[in-house]
Amino acid sequence: MKPIIGITAFVDDNLSSQLNAAYSKSVIEAGGIPLIIPIGVEQDVAEILALIDGLLLSGGHDIHPFRFGAEPSPKIGKVHPARDAVEEAFIEEAITRKMPIFGICRGLQILNVALGGTLYQDIDSEYASPKLLQHAQQSDRMVATHYVQIAANNLLMDIIGQEKIAVNSLHHQAVNRLADQCKIVATSSDGIVEAMVYEELPFCLAVQWHPEELATVGDEHAQKLFSAFIEASLKCKREEMAG
Repeated sequence: MKPIIGITAFVDDNLSSQLNAAYSKSVIEAGGIPLIIPIGVEQDVAEILALIDGLLLSGGHDIHPFRFGAEPSPKIGKVHPARDAVEEAFIEEAITRKMPIFGICRGLQILNVALGGTLYQDIDSEYASPKLLQHAQQSDRMVATHYVQIAANNLLMDIIGQEKIAVNSLHHQAVNRLADQCKIVATSSDGIVEAMVYEELPFCLAVQWHPEELATVGDEHAQKLFSAFIEASLKCKREEMAG
């Protein structure tokens, strides 16, 4: 028996739904079955979530600042309000169902916004740090380019089992005000939020880096993240079947 993992799709300029193969590959290799969720299905969220056992919020373009009550910055990138809307609807219903949620990069950001938090629209122009790292790396997506420090006594530490790991970095937005009931569990050396958990659920973890890319090249920490998510989703499936 395998859990079915709903993965929110990347939205292109023509509003077509796409997904980087690394997401589905990482889910499959961890023991899950990937199912891509397109935009435009807000009215059918409950029925779709009844078919899946875990929700993976994937990366992609920027989140519209209207979602967190801000005016657009001159540095804002492409936004797709239709994607913001469908992901917020899925997050709300998944939380109601206590379904495992795993957010990646933009997935962390939309989770924070959906729960009431805000974002830096552009780290370089809005976040003051004398030792600011390059968060939109120029290296290949599969290359780790900076470290993150993991706090003690939380879900991420339970999964990874060490205080410092190397990650890749492909973003220019980041968490500003953290949503209520969320907890920061990892940061980079310049203070940017690199991982958070929503403590009201048994498994609701979001990371700012891209473990799906690292997992495909054998990174054990990235693979542990997917394995833990799949395990939590399988447990959810079994509990649902048991009634």
